[in-house]
Amino acid sequence: MKYSRQLVKSSLSAHSWLGIGMAAVLYLIILSGTLVVFHTHIERWEQPLAAEFHEFDAAAVESAFNEYLTTPDNLTPHMYLVFPSDAMPRIKFANEQQGEYRNADGSAGVPAYDDWAHQLSDLHYYLHLPKNIGIILVSAMGVILLALIISGLLAHPSIIKDAFAWRSGSERIHFTDLHNRLSVWGLPFHLMMAFTGAYFGLAGLIILIAAEAFHDGDREAVTRQFFSGDPVVEAQPLQVDIQQPLQYLNANVPDGQLLFMTIHEADSEQRFQEYYVQQPGRLIYSENYRFDMQGNFLNRAGYSDGDLAKQIVYSIYRLHFGNFAGMGSKLLYFVMGLALTVVCVSGINIWLNRRKHEDLLNRLWVAVVWGAPLAITVSAINGVLARWPSVIPFWGVLLAALVLAIIVQPAARFRRQMQLAGILTVFVLLAGYTIQFGLAAAFGAGLLLTCGLLVWALVLGIFVIRSSGAGVGKTG
Repeated sequence: MKYSRQLVKSSLSAHSWLGIGMAAVLYLIILSGTLVVFHTHIERWEQPLAAEFHEFDAAAVESAFNEYLTTPDNLTPHMYLVFPSDAMPRIKFANEQQGEYRNADGSAGVPAYDDWAHQLSDLHYYLHLPKNIGIILVSAMGVILLALIISGLLAHPSIIKDAFAWRSGSERIHFTDLHNRLSVWGLPFHLMMAFTGAYFGLAGLIILIAAEAFHDGDREAVTRQFFSGDPVVEAQPLQVDIQQPLQYLNANVPDGQLLFMTIHEADSEQRFQEYYVQQPGRLIYSENYRFDMQGNFLNRAGYSDGDLAKQIVYSIYRLHFGNFAGMGSKLLYFVMGLALTVVCVSGINIWLNRRKHEDLLNRLWVAVVWGAPLAITVSAINGVLARWPSVIPFWGVLLAALVLAIIVQPAARFRRQMQLAGILTVFVLLAGYTIQFGLAAAFGAGLLLTCGLLVWALVLGIFVIRSSGAGVGKTG
């Protein structure tokens, strides 16, 4: 069959646009996931005025939480009590919409501002789309990433042998070596990220297939195999006893790390409380202990000693986000996440450099690569300093960058402008944060985020100086 030249040209153009679009989505997911590794630190940095402690008055907190629980405007189907932990040394009362920090004696603290932290998480989990749609799309990108990793290995048989080779030459050779080296060095991590990321959204499909294959279509039977069903309780009061469950946990799980408590079905009489306790030396997210509202023990979810499949499924979250060995694992995941981000960017850069010309695709890729960090910083200014919703500013800045890509030429100049804008917004954010919160920028969780932002500004400055001196570059 012979195709017309115009059809071939149009098909190639569509293929290029589709490739750039998928790469952009994958880049946003990887970049946001790299930052979400420090989700609890970001949440603490976002509201540095909250009291931090590890010991608290259980009776006073119980009384305060019951007052919060029985306030009609606060009641939602799920109510939360976050206990002080190593990662989040604060007490937080929350419903499904908002929360507030409390002092160790249960007295009112400050509002739990966490819009920016959740905006980053939702970008990684759902791309800010409706959850049922977003998580499937994100998981599909995990499958695509897995396919790219495997096909990349098969397409480069000498990639392992050349893992430490570094050639001098053109920009394309530089990007190729960078792409291949980081791909090899981080291969186990990249495979794990792709596999576990694909799981989250495809779990529903897996359950459906398993139900048809092994349980005559009974999806609840499969769900019970992996996740414990809710306990059956009689009519329960709205008031909750948390002292008895805490005593039970102290006696039976003395080495466990209590994370939080959830009241399920809080707006019905079948409500019950569930305590999430991380187990020492275990990768599972937690073992869950259920109690009725009077504090009587009901059952244990069995994640710590249930079926192997059940334990594996409940370990995926911590494995995916590096939440299992303190700051060491988080730093490792952050570095590996950055490496995967660079692999994503350099892969498209290699393709763009192979082309003989520069066009709108080059500038759009620059807009995505440098516009996304800029948009994240601007959204932080809105969410952390102004306390405005940060989702709209994020997409607004990213859309503006894409529009500017149509106007500004060439790509190298546009890239420098985006990098300079990134430096400016970082200093605006840090200056505003210091003015608003004072020394909080230099202590605790604030120090980590402040240092990270300063390093990012320095990196941007180096890129600007290098690109100004070379005056070349048509890629991201």
